[in-house]
Order: sequence, then C-alpha cells, then structure tokens
Amino acid sequence: MTTIPNLDQAALPDVVARYLEAHVAQEFATAVTYLAEDVTVLDDGHTLEGRAATLEVFEESARQFDVVTTLGAVTRPADDVWEVATHLSGNFPGGEVDLRMIFTMVDDSIRRLEITV
Repeated sequence: MTTIPNLDQAALPDVVARYLEAHVAQEFATAVTYLAEDVTVLDDGHTLEGRAATLEVFEESARQFDVVTTLGAVTRPADDVWEVATHLSGNFPGGEVDLRMIFTMVDDSIRRLEITV
C-alpha cells in the first residue's frame, strides 16, 4: 500500500486506509469497493445509498472539478468510528475547504461515511 503523506495510517483500520488511498488518487471505482454494498454516505447535504450511487456522485464531481485532497489528523471519537481531517483545494466554488471524513465501521466494513465541513 502506498503511504499517504501527513496521515497516520497506523491509526486507521486497513479498509479505511485503502479507501482513502484510492479516494485521494481519484480512483473512485476502487475506493467504493472498500464501502459496504449498502453503505450510507452523507456528502454535501445529500444522502447517498449504496456503492453505485456513491460512485456516480464522486465521478460526476471529478468531471466538474479538479481537486487536490490532503489528509491530516486522525481521531477516534468512538470504538467503531474514525475521523480524518481533510483539506481540499481546486477549481470548485471557494477554491479551498477543510472537511471531516467520518467513517463508521461494522464488522470490518465501512457502513457509513459522513463528509462534513
């Protein structure tokens, strides 16, 4: 696995680290394979149900905008929850934003992903 600079990968479950590696590389078809088939993703005020819907939204966003994602600190607010600080820069409205990606795990699978400001 490729190391992501500024990210304490040892602090994450392997499936989350692999998801982030693919997401940062904008390899969304690979990234969604690390999500549960029936994942719930909350992103930009929208609720996405399942891998297919998530892939569609992520790929559409990538077609519209050039984005560079930088990952930062990892926290663990609960036993089955990991939070990763994320900085995005690109040609989207505003040009820069700090986000939190909150992963909820069930049985070694990402069952919920919340992307918030």
